Amino acid sequence: MPRLTVGTKNVLYPLQKTLAVGSCKPEQVPIRSLASVVESSSKILDKSGSDREVDINVSEKIYKWTKAGIEQGKEHFKVGGNKVYFPKARIILLRPNAKHTPYQAKFIVPKSFNKLDLRDYLYHIYGLRAMNITTQLLHGKFNRMNLQTTRFREPQIKKMTIEMEEPFIWPEEPRPDENSFWDSTTPDNMEKYREERLNCLGSDANKPGTAFDGVVGPYERVAQPFIPRFLKREIDNKRERHAAELQRADKLIALNRYIEDLH
Repeated sequence: MPRLTVGTKNVLYPLQKTLAVGSCKPEQVPIRSLASVVESSSKILDKSGSDREVDINVSEKIYKWTKAGIEQGKEHFKVGGNKVYFPKARIILLRPNAKHTPYQAKFIVPKSFNKLDLRDYLYHIYGLRAMNITTQLLHGKFNRMNLQTTRFREPQIKKMTIEMEEPFIWPEEPRPDENSFWDSTTPDNMEKYREERLNCLGSDANKPGTAFDGVVGPYERVAQPFIPRFLKREIDNKRERHAAELQRADKLIALNRYIEDLH
């Protein structure tokens, strides 16, 4: 019978997990319940089997370093070695969603940014301590300029949410009657008018517009007089023949002037 690995034993016997400790014999570690707290030592022997202990509680170390840095008024993290004097990254602060607390802030960052870059950027430029950072990378949406062109995928948007020491509450938005620059009615109607004109193909070209309450058009066609088909064709043919005769006369006049200039 083949020997079972540690991962296989953990799957077959979920009540007891086997912890491999180097050259020592496997040690049976009981599984704790979700509500319990580990009171035993969080240290294990290294692979060489010596008495040197390796601390595995990294989160506790990070907490102590962060607390000491805040109490001393210094950085609560390890500062990077590269010095950037003129950062070119564009960081956009967004209004919080309904799920965000006053202790959270959301930013749009470049896709090349990581959590450490944002933490360093906010601390050294604004003096803001970012305690915990989560990242969200939105997929690129499909878009097209109009119905006659192929669709393309827009670039991805990277967002980061941080947790702060002190709460920050956004000021209330001013009403349109208080600040005319805050009124978005005109830009929204302009965008609606552009989309309607780009997407009007075929019979939709005569559809009345909805932007600006239909004031700028296109307007609904009024009743037209009835013209029989044969009469319309006859009028169109006369118009085309007359236009061709005018064009031929213009060419003859231009040719006559050219001959006179030569003599």
